[in-house]
Amino acid sequence: MAKKPDEKTHWAILIGINYYAAERDLDGNVRNLDGSVRDVTDMAKFLAEGTTAVKTFILTATTPVEKSNPPRPFEEEDNWPTRARFRAKMNEVIEHAKPGNFVYIHFSGHGTLIDGDSSFVLFESNKYGCTYFRGTQLATYLLRMVEKGLLVTLVLDCCFSGGIVRGRGQRSVEVRFIDYNPDIDAASPYEDEWVPYEDSAVSHRGWRNSKIALKEWKVNPNGYTILSSCGPYEKASELELQLLDNVTERRGALSYFLLLSLGQLRKSGVQITLRSLYQHICTRFHVSHPQQNPMRYGNKDFSFFGNLMTTTDRSFVPVYTTDDETLRLSAGLAHGVYRGDEYALYLFNSAEGSTSQADDALTTAQVCTVRCLTSDLEGVDPEIIPKEANKTGWKAKPLTHLNPWKISARLEKDICVSQEQLDAAKQRPFLMLLSNDEDTEPCIFMVTINSHREYEIVDGFQSPIPNMPTVPLGEDGAFEAIMDALQHLATFKYFEGIENREPSGSFEASFSLTPDLEPGVSGSFDITHGNAWELTVQNNDEKTLYLTIFNFTPTWQIVNLVSDAKGNEFAVLPPKSDENTKGRDLIKISMSVPDSLKNKGVKKCEDIMKIFVTSRPTSFPSMVLPPIPRSVENLSRHRFELEQQLVRFITELNTDFRRGNNQVQEEWATQNFIIRTTAP
Repeated sequence: MAKKPDEKTHWAILIGINYYAAERDLDGNVRNLDGSVRDVTDMAKFLAEGTTAVKTFILTATTPVEKSNPPRPFEEEDNWPTRARFRAKMNEVIEHAKPGNFVYIHFSGHGTLIDGDSSFVLFESNKYGCTYFRGTQLATYLLRMVEKGLLVTLVLDCCFSGGIVRGRGQRSVEVRFIDYNPDIDAASPYEDEWVPYEDSAVSHRGWRNSKIALKEWKVNPNGYTILSSCGPYEKASELELQLLDNVTERRGALSYFLLLSLGQLRKSGVQITLRSLYQHICTRFHVSHPQQNPMRYGNKDFSFFGNLMTTTDRSFVPVYTTDDETLRLSAGLAHGVYRGDEYALYLFNSAEGSTSQADDALTTAQVCTVRCLTSDLEGVDPEIIPKEANKTGWKAKPLTHLNPWKISARLEKDICVSQEQLDAAKQRPFLMLLSNDEDTEPCIFMVTINSHREYEIVDGFQSPIPNMPTVPLGEDGAFEAIMDALQHLATFKYFEGIENREPSGSFEASFSLTPDLEPGVSGSFDITHGNAWELTVQNNDEKTLYLTIFNFTPTWQIVNLVSDAKGNEFAVLPPKSDENTKGRDLIKISMSVPDSLKNKGVKKCEDIMKIFVTSRPTSFPSMVLPPIPRSVENLSRHRFELEQQLVRFITELNTDFRRGNNQVQEEWATQNFIIRTTAP
């Protein structure tokens, strides 16, 4: 049944600007675009043809066929994308939308940088033909929407975080970047509408006992999702698409690939997650338009588009076909992939709600070559692959995992369990469990029975593992529950121990990680509760580097600090030659003893900061571990979630990192820092 007009739950503001009138580049050429208006009109058509009624506002500026004086877009004046009208539409949505409503904002046009601040270039009927709308000003409106309980999706077909620029490249025909002109800023003052945010530490409940201090919008990331067309220090461009009868048209790459993917999903009627959609868009970019690395920020578990799932029990990784017809998996050694691992292959628009691993798979393949960040697959019979696979794209799910490194643990001799229970426990990923008669192998952990008749996990010196649950022997499923706790512990230690065993000396020399303090005799850094541990990250190379920071907490939780602070899974460190940052960033991490420990009288704790540096955009979203449950019931429920978490560790990557016909060398390094925090 169609919704009544007054039952609005979805709102959209679409801005597309081709015509900038007097704005010229350094060579004196007018900087009009060709594909921006088409980007948003096609999106408006897509929304109108859906089953959900959307209240849509469209602001566009089309280049007139003939020159006009004064310069005027083709559209009626009420539909021009000026700063005043953009603000008015956002205010209208804020006023009339109700908590829980969905809001979609799509901007396609020029961008610029103002003192390092990403800004949008809007049309204005003045002698310059444009005006600026700063990213921090947009954050003001985003904050108001989120505070009202609206769920906001932003699609920015220009660079967003740190540099809204578009440049020339493969299959590109038009730059979407305008150099900043202070005269334009002066001609359109912000008056009282814009108050810049101050630098501050961004708090988040998920950070537990540490948080990263970054310059950031003061907006709850749970209330919005952002897709931007490229990384903060990249250039991006319009695509030129070849249509029938030698007709061409230009489009923004993000707008085009997003609509193409959404159209495939609508046609097939299946549901996938927003994360899978984002991964697929990244694969589209890097196969056919590799100059850009799309970015994703904010909440990853809701979507404006109704045919996307919020969660799934299945995890997928993008797969693409190289120029020589090799199937390439977007995962490598840094993510736990080994030669011989098996994957099931699916079409991009295959459903993700089923719990079966191979119910709708096209075929299976085996890893034959493993590199640092990508791998090759073999064993696929081309005769059974439909043509649609190459058209819509691929995705893969792991079937077997051959990782040779496992965390060893032993059962105490007094523990008697059935052979069936022991065999099941030995099948757990990353855990090598030895029975009580296998006493020749040294072990990191041991499962014992304490004086309270409880299963308990102790270390190699027979000391109890802090903050680990114990399980009474009389509980139903007690042995399986303590195995679940041991599995969580083994997973934590496995991730903590990951390192590049064949490091590249030249790559490690391309960056430096310098703490502000000298370590103590034991190699750890001593911090007082409430103070910050500071780390200077320096890019010594002329190429962009990528950074991920994980906090391994004393409560056996793993937190991605960059993701929690900025929304994306990794941070971008610009080249040393960049004039604004000189390739250097100062990271401040506020440290504290968790309340859960202080309530037990514990005043000292130890965190491990594990930092990944990679040569290409890489994410490890499923290295994140939740807190370990304390009850038998919750441990049992945690078992399946943890197994899925382990699988996602090697599957949920978001780029394949190609650069045209030239392979960028895959490099990665990681370093651990031990932080000991003491409360007064």
